Amino acid sequence: MMRWLTRHWGLKIVSLILAVGLWFYAVGEEGVEVERVIPLQVKVANKQMSILKASTRTVRVTLLAPRSLISEMMGKEMTAVHVIGAEIKTAGEYSFRVEPREIKLPSPQVRIVKIEPEAVSVTLDELIVQKLPVKPAFVGEPAVGYKLKEDEIQLDPNAVLVVGPKGKLEKLNEVPTERIDLVGRIRSFRRTLQLDLPPGIEPQSESLIDVVVPIKEESGEKALEHVPVRILTTAAAPVDFEISPKELSFVLSGSHLQLEKITAGNVMAYLDPAGLEPGAHLLSAKLILPEDVSVKDPETLKITVKIKPHSR
Repeated sequence: MMRWLTRHWGLKIVSLILAVGLWFYAVGEEGVEVERVIPLQVKVANKQMSILKASTRTVRVTLLAPRSLISEMMGKEMTAVHVIGAEIKTAGEYSFRVEPREIKLPSPQVRIVKIEPEAVSVTLDELIVQKLPVKPAFVGEPAVGYKLKEDEIQLDPNAVLVVGPKGKLEKLNEVPTERIDLVGRIRSFRRTLQLDLPPGIEPQSESLIDVVVPIKEESGEKALEHVPVRILTTAAAPVDFEISPKELSFVLSGSHLQLEKITAGNVMAYLDPAGLEPGAHLLSAKLILPEDVSVKDPETLKITVKIKPHSR
């Protein structure tokens, strides 16, 4: 036995190495089935037609690949592309099978075992061009006390040409922009935005929209009551004044933030009788108010000018 083991020992070692190598090769080349979900792209050769909808946008493919390629294959991108021939010239339903040749495989050693679903259906529609108004898409609200002045929004351009399936475009009344964040805004601003078009709709003209977003302080009204009316005069004036009524009630309008600060106690209402002759007169009271605040329908007061007895 020892003599047999030692005879041609070099050849026996080489044979053992070859046998182990062949075993590892066989294991590595063993076919393993794996599944991949890959995107399905459907193209239409007839440029006057477009896809309105499809039963699926992906296909599930069962692949048979050597075990040694599995990890490498899973990291590579795979796509399926089906082209609908130019002979299809009318709108309607169209069904087809995704063929193995339409799937881009990561390696020639990979084979396709199964493709699901077996049939894909799409709805073809006529391509049309339509002009639609642009509508800015806002999210959030400006800071407290401020608001978006929608009637002052500026869009350039304010309408665009878009092309797409007739069935889709006929349902659109406007084209939105990308979202515009208004959260916490206190000033007007400008943005250049892309259009946010639905799938299958493409711009035929300028797709960048210049938007001016006007943010203004909120305006409101505030009623004040029993505001005393003063008379501006000098102590040496030789006349007396009587006013009726001696207090005013009125409505202020203007900036919401400014109105919140105003009370009946910090508003000065006065009459200026300079140059008035003795007798009764009708005057409107003047008010000292913050900027952007005004009186709504100011009340008229009666002031009577009398000459002091000792001045005659």
